[in-house]
Amino acid sequence: MNLPSNRPPGHPGKGDQYFTQLVIDMERLLHKAQRSFVFNTLRLSNVKLKELASVLVEFGEDIHNAIGIWDTLENYNVEFFGIPLPFLLKPNENIEKGDINEHRIQYLMWILYPQLTSELVVSPTHRDLQQLATVVADFLRERFKVVPRGSGIKKFLGKPNEFGWDVKRKLVWLGTRSYLFRNSFWNYIEDHSGKRDIPITDDFICQHATVWSGLGVVDILAALLTISEQQRSTLKCWSERHTAYYRIGETKDLRTELVNVINDKPYVVRLPDGTVQFQDGEVVFGSLVPWNGEWYWSGEQRLYGDITEDTLGKLKNAFLRQVPKIAYRYSNELAEKAKDMVQKYYHDFVKYHGDDLAIYPDGLSLAAELQKMERLNWESRPKEVIAQLMNKHNLKEPGAAMSFPAELVQSHNGVGVYFNPDEGQEIMTGFNDIVSGFKKKGVDLNDDEKNAVRSFLHSESVSAKFVRRLVQQYGVESIESAFLIRSHDEYNLDYLLRMYKGAYYRKRYPRLVLV
Repeated sequence: MNLPSNRPPGHPGKGDQYFTQLVIDMERLLHKAQRSFVFNTLRLSNVKLKELASVLVEFGEDIHNAIGIWDTLENYNVEFFGIPLPFLLKPNENIEKGDINEHRIQYLMWILYPQLTSELVVSPTHRDLQQLATVVADFLRERFKVVPRGSGIKKFLGKPNEFGWDVKRKLVWLGTRSYLFRNSFWNYIEDHSGKRDIPITDDFICQHATVWSGLGVVDILAALLTISEQQRSTLKCWSERHTAYYRIGETKDLRTELVNVINDKPYVVRLPDGTVQFQDGEVVFGSLVPWNGEWYWSGEQRLYGDITEDTLGKLKNAFLRQVPKIAYRYSNELAEKAKDMVQKYYHDFVKYHGDDLAIYPDGLSLAAELQKMERLNWESRPKEVIAQLMNKHNLKEPGAAMSFPAELVQSHNGVGVYFNPDEGQEIMTGFNDIVSGFKKKGVDLNDDEKNAVRSFLHSESVSAKFVRRLVQQYGVESIESAFLIRSHDEYNLDYLLRMYKGAYYRKRYPRLVLV
């Protein structure tokens, strides 16, 4: 990656001519600084060091020109944790806006280093990190004294936001090119398809919760732009795109009428020009986002043509089985029905186990117990109800068919099952090491226990509520120890949960599939 390629095209700034040399000089500074590190933890390859240099210069540009990207992050931190730079400042301690401060740089690098080096765990107060932050801050403060104010990025972000595509261009740049998000973006690509395509990019910029305090690109952009509170709220809801099959209707005056096949609701989509994208009667699979009272296509659309109602019905049923949580975004009826069923299953689970958390020695024991629970649940129903359900779902034997992933069945180091009353069952393997680590209260955890506790926090299938359930029972000390947090501030747990489980701080839906 290089700095020019990350600039918004067509938006030069007065200070842009200085940045290439600044990055070169910063890279030299970092090379020299690495030679004095006490530990090898933060040593980077030449390629990664060049990216770090570019990020630091772009950070300096942000602060120097009051672009607002970093200020927005700090404002969210104050809202969430009562402190702009957790772990580095004390509660109610602030730093002046517009200051290229070593604490800001230390915080930036603490988040960035694990993005540049996979599986790296580093303390926010690491000795080499502190020393490097001081050296970098002195360099940037001195060099930016002669850089004229005027940023192409600020010009770009300040352009009008009348149409949805105006906002989308800024969202794409912020999520894929800005110093704050681009390394998170490329790691997201690597973790998913390994290829930068439109659907994966749209997923990241619209809905992914990043390690930056659990914030998504839409959260930062919504606070960054000069827009109304209503527009800000609308932009944040882009994290819940309306993804569905749509039946195309009439196109008139740059607007297309269509119907969401999943919830049978009408939408009016604005087109960027007079070109008719799809023909009346065709079915398209895609995602929509709102802006200023209209809807806009987001990401990629897949054309199915003028298919039969029977084929469309099969597509709809498959969609509801595979991704029901997406349908719950725009179908209150389905969402409420799923919530009611989750509550019923939750009470059944607690009644059967005597608790909302059950621990099994291995995957086979878990599978057998859940099958037994399901069988007893069926047997408790009136015979006529059982007969109706068997007839409705073409069942040869009473009871819902249950299948389990092979890796779950073959697991042997304990399995924890927590029933989240809002979403459903959450299952975590390797649970013996997790519990063992928690029980040690942060003292003398072995490598297996540390890795297990970290995996527990990292797992996308484990909710913040599941983590809090164990913390309630055993305390937070082992989480702090595993993530090298040396302080014991009240916000520690909430910070780490937002950092690794930011998606669970948004609106949530049941995991349940409605049949």
